[in-house]
Formats: sequence, structure tokens, C-alpha cells
Amino acid sequence: MFNLKIPNRITVNAVALSFFIIATTGAYANENKAGPPEGPEMSIEKAALKAERTRKSLEKRFFSDPAKLSEKVRSILGLPAGANQEAFGEGNHPFTTKRASSLYALDPEGSSIDPVDKFPWSSTGKLFMKFGNDTFVCTASVIEKGLLVTAAHCVHNFGEKDNGFAESVTFEPARHESSKPFGTWVAKQWWVPKVYWDGTDVCLAEAPGIVCENDVAVIVVEKLEGKLIADVVGKYGFIKNPEFGYARFLNQKSAQITQLGYPANDFPGDKMIRTDSVGYQDAPFNVIIGSNQTGGSSGGPWLQNFGVKTSYTGPPPTDDESNQVSATTSWGFTLGTVKVQGASRFSKNTTYTTKTNIQSLVDSACGANPDYC
Repeated sequence: MFNLKIPNRITVNAVALSFFIIATTGAYANENKAGPPEGPEMSIEKAALKAERTRKSLEKRFFSDPAKLSEKVRSILGLPAGANQEAFGEGNHPFTTKRASSLYALDPEGSSIDPVDKFPWSSTGKLFMKFGNDTFVCTASVIEKGLLVTAAHCVHNFGEKDNGFAESVTFEPARHESSKPFGTWVAKQWWVPKVYWDGTDVCLAEAPGIVCENDVAVIVVEKLEGKLIADVVGKYGFIKNPEFGYARFLNQKSAQITQLGYPANDFPGDKMIRTDSVGYQDAPFNVIIGSNQTGGSSGGPWLQNFGVKTSYTGPPPTDDESNQVSATTSWGFTLGTVKVQGASRFSKNTTYTTKTNIQSLVDSACGANPDYC
């Protein structure tokens, strides 16, 4: 299983994978934490230690031990706990993982950015985070006028409180190879669940800090040349009803998911990758898909109804809202041909009892930055 935040390959050679969450419990229900907190400048030694700590925590998110999966997932994959048996095909969970961008018709080795620089692809981009001495990479997407959504572990090290926040975050929407068609956007603030911040989130007992309920974060980005990011690249919606798009399929509560990300392990990490799969609900408040994406895809959107509306003008079908983010990439498991990924669902849960985790984070970010919502 792997968490999908990895070091920027330009500055860091080692591959590190991780994810972090923060929500709240008891009297602190639905309270979130904002970073980066102000504090004294880190010494060179402390910066190096923080980078190394981040790298090690990420590496723990990459695993292939079936015992760390829930009983339901093991059963579906045909992997008894502790066994090395491989499921058939891609873990009995079909998917397609391919480049989002197209090839030049006359140059199979070349590439075109099209359609990545057009909506709805353009609302997803590559995220760069500074932890101590090193820069790591994730994926994020635009969900409000000036807000991004990503995984909490991309901007905070699980359970490390104020010491766990990244020092800086930047975002490059529709990044393609060296092309940055919409420039670089600088984050001013990022919000994580308090339970992710202090390490009290509900997680799978066999994979504490990895498979958890609330690996979700919201980032506020500064304007660029006087414009809000959604006005430049467009924005997705995020689900308000946690059961949006889910139905009983093959005895599982399932939904069709499109995953976008910038995986850099087994991929170059410089192009957007798209995966399509059926996702099914699992505990603790996770959703599971088949996927070949790897480190760097963390925080990427899991979209329902991805694309543009058809020209049909009759009564709309059920659940017709387009481009609804329902989760963000959090962790992964690989064993031979078995390849699956998981995400904390946008939902009410053990911590968030009055509103969903994503709605609470958006409300916190918008309350502190009303001009960005």
C-alpha cells in the first residue's frame, strides 16, 4: 500500500509516499486547523530532519501486505490475510489508466497538451510542497473561486500538530512536461482536519495513519495577476450528498469514478494521467478503485460525471451534476498484478457528524478568506 505524496524528482532522488489527515472529535467536532503557522525559522539541521521524517512517513504508505487491507477488500481481491496469493487480472477490479493528453498524429513519441489545458482537465494540476529541505509533489484540483482540494497528507505530516505543516505550497494547473499554461499559483493557507493534525483520526487498525477517514485538505491560493484561479481554469463541484452516484452493483455500494493525477513512480510525473474504474465503499469511510497510478497522484480528484454535458435537451437523468469531486487519492496497494487505490470519502463520519468533512473544511477556509469563495 502506498501513500501518494512523493519528492519532487528535480530536487529529491528517493521516492517517498505518504498521506495525512486531520479531523475533530468530541467537543472539537468539525474543527479544522490552518497552516502554515508562524514560528521561528528552522535551523539547517531541523529542516533536514523534517524532510527525512516526511520521506519516511511517506514510505510507510507504500505496502503490499494483504494483512493491512480490510477484510472486505481482501475478500474482493482474493487475498486472504497474510497470504501471498495474487488475484486474477488487476485484482478482480477492472480499470484503465492512460495519459490524459494526446499524441501527435505523425509523431508517436511526441506529445500534445491537448485537451489538458481545456476544462474540465484544466482544473487539475501538479502541487509542490516544501517540507524542511526538500520539495515533494502531489496533485490538487480547483473547487471554489480560490480554493483547491487535495489530500491532507500532501500538506501535513499526520499527527505532528503545528510541526507537521508544509512550509510552502505552489500549484501549476494543467502542467504538461515543462509547460505551465496557466502559470504558478502560490498558496496562502491550507486547512486540514484537526484529527489529522493531532493524529486522532479513525484509521484501519492494521494500517494506522494510512487508511483513515479524513485524509482531505483545502488550500487557499493567492490571486495571480489580479485574477482568482477558478476564473482562469474553471472549477469542479464537490458532492453535497455523500451517496451521490452510488448504487448497488455486484452486491457493493458502487459508483463510476474518474481519477486524475501526476504519478511519478512508474510514470515520468510530468504529464496528467487518467484512470477510470468502478469504486466501492469500504471502512473506515473509504472508497476503493482499481488503478495503476502511483506516488505523486496523491490528492488528485476522484470525479463523478466527468466531462461536458451532452446536447440532449430533455429532462436530465438522475445525478446529472457534472464534474463532482467525491474523494481525493490517499493510499495504494500493489502486489503483483493486484493494483488498487483508496481515498477518504467526502462524507459525514465518526468525526464530522453535522456536516461532511469537505464541507467543514471549505466553510473554515471560506470563513477566513471570504473573497476567495
